[in-house]
Amino acid sequence: MKKLPFFLLLFIVILLAFVIFFGLYEVKFFSSRATIKSVSFSVDNSYVFITPLRARANGQEKIRVTVFVLDDKGLGVMGKKVFLDQDEALNIEEIQALTDNFGKSYFDVTSSKTGEYYLKVLVDDSELKQKTHLSFY
Repeated sequence: MKKLPFFLLLFIVILLAFVIFFGLYEVKFFSSRATIKSVSFSVDNSYVFITPLRARANGQEKIRVTVFVLDDKGLGVMGKKVFLDQDEALNIEEIQALTDNFGKSYFDVTSSKTGEYYLKVLVDDSELKQKTHLSFY
Protein backbone atom coordinates (compact mmCIF):
# COMPACT_ATOMS: atom_id res chain seq x y z
CA MET A 1 0.00 0.00 0.00
CA LYS A 2 2.89 2.35 0.75
CA LYS A 3 4.32 1.76 -2.71
CA LEU A 4 1.22 3.10 -4.51
CA PRO A 5 1.70 6.79 -3.55
CA PHE A 6 5.40 6.54 -4.44
CA PHE A 7 4.68 5.14 -7.94
CA LEU A 8 1.87 7.64 -8.44
CA LEU A 9 4.21 10.51 -7.53
CA LEU A 10 6.94 9.10 -9.81
CA PHE A 11 4.44 8.74 -12.67
CA ILE A 12 3.27 12.37 -12.26
CA VAL A 13 6.87 13.65 -12.21
CA ILE A 14 7.78 11.71 -15.37
CA LEU A 15 4.57 12.84 -17.10
CA LEU A 16 5.25 16.46 -16.14
CA ALA A 17 8.83 16.20 -17.46
CA PHE A 18 7.57 14.91 -20.84
CA VAL A 19 4.94 17.66 -21.08
CA ILE A 20 7.48 20.39 -20.35
CA PHE A 21 10.11 18.94 -22.70
CA PHE A 22 7.79 18.42 -25.67
CA GLY A 23 5.91 21.67 -24.99
CA LEU A 24 9.15 23.65 -25.20
CA TYR A 25 10.13 21.70 -28.33
CA GLU A 26 6.82 22.55 -30.02
CA VAL A 27 7.12 26.24 -29.12
CA LYS A 28 10.62 26.34 -30.62
CA PHE A 29 9.54 24.40 -33.73
CA PHE A 30 6.42 26.43 -34.49
CA SER A 31 7.88 29.82 -33.63
CA SER A 32 10.70 29.27 -36.12
CA ARG A 33 8.19 28.34 -38.83
CA ALA A 34 5.92 31.31 -38.20
CA THR A 35 8.36 34.00 -39.26
CA ILE A 36 7.03 36.32 -41.92
CA LYS A 37 9.41 37.93 -44.33
CA SER A 38 8.72 40.71 -46.73
CA VAL A 39 9.11 39.50 -50.30
CA SER A 40 10.27 42.02 -52.83
CA PHE A 41 9.35 41.81 -56.47
CA SER A 42 11.44 42.15 -59.61
CA VAL A 43 10.64 44.95 -62.04
CA ASP A 44 12.45 42.98 -64.76
CA ASN A 45 10.61 39.66 -64.21
CA SER A 46 7.11 41.11 -63.84
CA TYR A 47 5.04 41.39 -66.99
CA VAL A 48 1.71 42.52 -68.48
CA PHE A 49 -0.78 40.66 -70.73
CA ILE A 50 -3.47 42.42 -72.74
CA THR A 51 -6.39 40.59 -74.29
CA PRO A 52 -7.83 41.34 -76.79
CA LEU A 53 -5.29 43.63 -78.40
CA ARG A 54 -8.02 45.87 -79.86
CA ALA A 55 -11.61 46.70 -78.96
CA ARG A 56 -14.38 48.97 -80.22
CA ALA A 57 -14.51 52.42 -78.69
CA ASN A 58 -18.16 52.15 -77.71
CA GLY A 59 -17.70 52.14 -73.93
CA GLN A 60 -18.93 48.53 -73.83
CA GLU A 61 -16.12 46.31 -75.17
CA LYS A 62 -13.46 45.61 -72.61
CA ILE A 63 -9.75 44.98 -72.82
CA ARG A 64 -8.49 42.84 -69.96
CA VAL A 65 -5.11 43.93 -68.57
CA THR A 66 -3.46 41.18 -66.51
CA VAL A 67 -0.33 41.98 -64.51
CA PHE A 68 1.95 39.28 -63.10
CA VAL A 69 4.17 40.51 -60.26
CA LEU A 70 7.10 38.11 -59.87
CA ASP A 71 10.23 37.93 -57.72
CA ASP A 72 13.81 37.26 -58.88
CA LYS A 73 13.12 33.52 -59.04
CA GLY A 74 10.01 33.94 -61.21
CA LEU A 75 7.57 33.14 -58.39
CA GLY A 76 4.41 35.18 -57.85
CA VAL A 77 4.46 37.78 -55.10
CA MET A 78 1.25 38.03 -53.08
CA GLY A 79 -0.22 41.21 -51.61
CA LYS A 80 1.30 43.85 -53.89
CA LYS A 81 -0.87 46.83 -54.90
CA VAL A 82 -1.00 47.32 -58.68
CA PHE A 83 -2.05 50.62 -60.20
CA LEU A 84 -2.62 51.57 -63.85
CA ASP A 85 -1.74 55.16 -64.72
CA GLN A 86 -5.07 56.87 -65.39
CA ASP A 87 -5.90 58.43 -68.78
CA GLU A 88 -9.04 60.61 -68.98
CA ALA A 89 -10.22 58.88 -72.18
CA LEU A 90 -10.16 55.46 -70.52
CA ASN A 91 -12.42 53.91 -67.94
CA ILE A 92 -10.29 51.55 -65.81
CA GLU A 93 -12.16 49.08 -63.63
CA GLU A 94 -10.10 47.43 -60.88
CA ILE A 95 -11.18 43.80 -60.81
CA GLN A 96 -8.33 42.65 -58.55
CA ALA A 97 -5.78 45.38 -57.78
CA LEU A 98 -4.06 43.41 -55.00
CA THR A 99 -2.00 40.46 -56.26
CA ASP A 100 -3.06 36.91 -55.38
CA ASN A 101 -0.92 33.82 -54.58
CA PHE A 102 0.35 33.69 -58.15
CA GLY A 103 1.18 37.41 -58.25
CA LYS A 104 -1.73 38.06 -60.60
CA SER A 105 -3.74 41.26 -60.73
CA TYR A 106 -6.19 42.30 -63.42
CA PHE A 107 -8.22 45.23 -64.71
CA ASP A 108 -10.87 45.85 -67.38
CA VAL A 109 -10.48 48.92 -69.59
CA THR A 110 -13.12 50.52 -71.82
CA SER A 111 -13.14 53.71 -73.87
CA SER A 112 -15.58 55.84 -75.83
CA LYS A 113 -12.81 57.55 -77.81
CA THR A 114 -10.84 55.91 -80.59
CA GLY A 115 -7.07 55.91 -80.33
CA GLU A 116 -3.99 54.16 -79.08
CA TYR A 117 -3.05 54.52 -75.45
CA TYR A 118 0.06 53.69 -73.46
CA LEU A 119 -0.39 53.21 -69.74
CA LYS A 120 2.26 52.90 -67.06
CA VAL A 121 1.89 50.01 -64.64
CA LEU A 122 2.91 50.80 -61.06
CA VAL A 123 3.50 48.19 -58.36
CA ASP A 124 3.98 49.65 -54.88
CA ASP A 125 4.96 52.97 -56.54
CA SER A 126 7.60 51.30 -58.75
CA GLU A 127 7.03 51.43 -62.49
CA LEU A 128 7.30 48.22 -64.50
CA LYS A 129 9.53 48.35 -67.56
CA GLN A 130 6.76 46.99 -69.78
CA LYS A 131 4.07 49.52 -70.67
CA THR A 132 0.52 48.67 -71.68
CA HIS A 133 -0.48 49.39 -75.26
CA LEU A 134 -4.25 49.59 -75.71
CA SER A 135 -5.99 50.21 -79.02
CA PHE A 136 -9.62 51.27 -79.41
CA TYR A 137 -11.19 51.67 -82.88
